Amino acid sequence: MSQSYYPQEPRVAPPHLRAQTASRRQPESRGPRRPRRKSRENRLVAVLALLVVAAIVGGGIWMWLNRTVRVVVNGTGTDVSASATLEQIMESEGFSTKPGNLVSVGGNVLEEGGGTAFTVTVDGQELDEGAAAAFRAAGNESITFGDGTDVIEASHEEEREVQPQLEPAESVGAITFVSQYGKVGRQKFVVGDISGETVAGEVIEPVQNVKLESINPRPENGRKVIAITFDDGPSSYTQRYLDILSAHGARATFFCLGSQIPGREDLVQAIKAQGSQVCSHTQNHEQLTAIDADTLRSEIGDAFAAISAAGGGDTTTLRPPYGALDAQAWVNSGGNFSASVIWNLDSLDWELPGVDTIVSNCTDGAWSGSIILMHDGGGNRDQDLEALPKILEKLQGEGYEFVTLSELFSMDSRIPAEVAAGNARMPEGYVWATSVME
Repeated sequence: MSQSYYPQEPRVAPPHLRAQTASRRQPESRGPRRPRRKSRENRLVAVLALLVVAAIVGGGIWMWLNRTVRVVVNGTGTDVSASATLEQIMESEGFSTKPGNLVSVGGNVLEEGGGTAFTVTVDGQELDEGAAAAFRAAGNESITFGDGTDVIEASHEEEREVQPQLEPAESVGAITFVSQYGKVGRQKFVVGDISGETVAGEVIEPVQNVKLESINPRPENGRKVIAITFDDGPSSYTQRYLDILSAHGARATFFCLGSQIPGREDLVQAIKAQGSQVCSHTQNHEQLTAIDADTLRSEIGDAFAAISAAGGGDTTTLRPPYGALDAQAWVNSGGNFSASVIWNLDSLDWELPGVDTIVSNCTDGAWSGSIILMHDGGGNRDQDLEALPKILEKLQGEGYEFVTLSELFSMDSRIPAEVAAGNARMPEGYVWATSVME
């Protein structure tokens, strides 16, 4: 049997096999490949283009960042860098300002130049420290620089007791007395952290100061009265003075020295028995304005104690030696006396000027409420013994009565009753002044 031949169609490999076969059969090129060179050129062009773009963009950014804007500085138009700070504007324009100081809460300079460097207003608005630091020039601002301001030190608040002060009398009369005792107050204070200075703040409880009043007694009942006083006793003259006073129906006030009382207690009692008054001339006749506080309190307190122990009664009234008593001496006393009495007619008997002169010194120009100064000790008082009856007779002939200081003071309603009694004391719950009010 014959076989017929039918040509077969060529077999075709699948696409993925054809690609693999073609790649294996394709001979490797060993010569230059033009398509790849062109690719490199394209990439180079792209890089150059990018560089150009970057340069253009970067230059634009640089120009933007370094551009200038127009502002007005202290009244003059000028160009400054955009976003410039205030310090940069001051430097570029050559401005200099004087810095403020660091000051205490009390207003004292702690550090020169320690305050703000300058002040500034922008478009009429004053900038605080934070706003000034945040400022950046945007253009068209009106900027005004000025000197710096003072800065107050850091501080804190404390609540403290306030001790009363002594308010002196506005004028000086023959009698000065305590018209008001003190009470402690409470108040808030601002305290400087650096200086320690304090500034008074809110009052929580008002302080009550000690107040003095000083007047010349003025009897209000129409009676014509005069007070004769004797200093520096008791002495060998005391009883003779008392006899003269009794003979004329007169009374007086004796300012005794505590150091003179021992051995003369009977004379102190005789003064009281006659109807006259015993007060203090201190213990040793020390000038109260010239001694320390402890000595002053002893001078006053010891004399009061000596008078009381001798039977002269309790008293808190004194005559300061030499008439010398100032506000600080009152403070130093601690409040151990209530009244100080001087005089407004001086016999000048210590000069031994003669009987007639002593009489005229005590009577010429006398008025109701006069306080006459004579002496019971400290020297020869024979002239006083001779002058006293003449003084009494002359003034009694003019209608005057001779009374004790307590009697005189009780005739003036301006003087508190306890002060007039001669033995006023600081009431319970009150305190004395610690300083003199400025």
